[in-house]
Amino acid sequence: MRFNVQCTAVDREADLDVEFVLLAGYTGRDQEAVRAHIAELARHGVAAPEQVPAVYAVPATRLVTTPRIDVHGARTAGEAEFVILDDGGRLLIGLGSDHTDRELEEHSVVKSKQTCDKPMSPVLWEFDDIAEHWDRLRLRAEVRTRTGWRRYQDGTTASLLTPNQILLEVGKRVGPLAGAAVFSGTVPLVEGEFRHGPGFRATLEDPVLGRSLVCEYAVRELPDIAC
Repeated sequence: MRFNVQCTAVDREADLDVEFVLLAGYTGRDQEAVRAHIAELARHGVAAPEQVPAVYAVPATRLVTTPRIDVHGARTAGEAEFVILDDGGRLLIGLGSDHTDRELEEHSVVKSKQTCDKPMSPVLWEFDDIAEHWDRLRLRAEVRTRTGWRRYQDGTTASLLTPNQILLEVGKRVGPLAGAAVFSGTVPLVEGEFRHGPGFRATLEDPVLGRSLVCEYAVRELPDIAC
């Protein structure tokens, strides 16, 4: 996959051979908040993970930078997450959405994640450029409704494990991460309820360097037709 990498020096392009996608979950630094999030999901019928952080594998073909994804059913929803990629030993940070089938999630968390594309930003940042002020980055999400955009998530990267901590935890479970795109897990929902709509927009804001990554896409529900 080809990405544009924004650097404090000179921007560049990166061609990354993504072989698989790993979705980390329940990666909050505050374990009390993690337990609250697990309880929040349990109220929606989502089974608690056997261990945290949880790790789910998704085929590389699910990773897209397209402006629209097609889904089955009306109960799918995005989640704003930063994405970690490796470019020859140099960590790159992107922004993605762990779009998930919430109805299927009540029966199988793994299948609910594997059945949806994972949109991400076509632009990445060099981790070295933001490492010193990492905890000041802000992660937000909005869902488009019939009346306009509605605030969905709002938190800082300080609430989540750092990229290196996530890679360490994920690596313990799956081994070498060469060729992997690793999603970070997400911040809590503003109103504690899943929101479904025809559009999703996530932003990762860097107040120090005055820039943002954006992952925005339309969601098209495929018709339920049997031939």
